[in-house]
Amino acid sequence: MDEEQLALVEEGLNLLLQKYKRNQRDGDLKRVQAVMDAKVAIRKVMLSVAIKGDIKDITPVIEGGKGAGWEVTDFDNKVVRYHA
Repeated sequence: MDEEQLALVEEGLNLLLQKYKRNQRDGDLKRVQAVMDAKVAIRKVMLSVAIKGDIKDITPVIEGGKGAGWEVTDFDNKVVRYHA
């Protein structure tokens, strides 16, 4: 996965933010916060990729009450979690 693919993930998160902000139904405020947390975390991942190099795998992580983030596996099979 490269920076271009990560940018596409961020673009998708932006679309989710627009959807949830527009709807304002029950639960949407929590979804907006989770998406914003995930967006902050993906920016951290993108910065890390720019500094350290490519990553092997990225998985979204949503922990109840703790927010959202990303679990990243590099080519040395080291797993790092990024949270907002």
